Amino acid sequence: MIRVTIATKNFRFLYIVENILSNISEIKTNHVLPEEFTTDNTDVIITTETEKNGIKSNKLFIPKAFNHYNLFSNIFLIANGKKKFREVAIGIDPGQTIGFAVIGEGTSILGVSEFYTAVDAVKETIVIFFNVETDSFIVNIGRGGGKIKEEIIKRLKNIFHEEVPVNVINEDFTSQNKNRLAEVKYSKNISAALNIASRDI
Repeated sequence: MIRVTIATKNFRFLYIVENILSNISEIKTNHVLPEEFTTDNTDVIITTETEKNGIKSNKLFIPKAFNHYNLFSNIFLIANGKKKFREVAIGIDPGQTIGFAVIGEGTSILGVSEFYTAVDAVKETIVIFFNVETDSFIVNIGRGGGKIKEEIIKRLKNIFHEEVPVNVINEDFTSQNKNRLAEVKYSKNISAALNIASRDI
């Protein structure tokens, strides 16, 4: 569990941040006014650009964008004493319902979703690319999925060209090679996407 303190007098900022973080089970938030802030019992402090000078901490985070991936990835990095990920991998299980998963460092789930169109899966990939700090960014797509798979690959390559590797991955998982991240709490599409994200080429 990552303990996050939101230190602000700006209640619109507070509402936006809490609304996003409330959907992330790994994060527990509390709110204080900047002058009430102490470093006790917190892993990350979030505040605004105008209020940052009143807070002295090396765990400070001033959001530049307000979406799940920007907030969660930065909170995760600060809580673990890092500036960026070595690698972020997206796994896409193409089909009528598209499983989608994002893994950092091969072990940390940054997000999972299900989509119903190739366009939505590609849009999510673009959001992650621009909002998560990483040295290496790759996309793994399951070999099945027919036309959906081909559409996703075509759109990704048209957008990223050679900047982002797009790999087609075998989905012939056995009980021995299924990833431990794909727990029973996820749907079969998301579990497959987690396995695909974590597979080597």
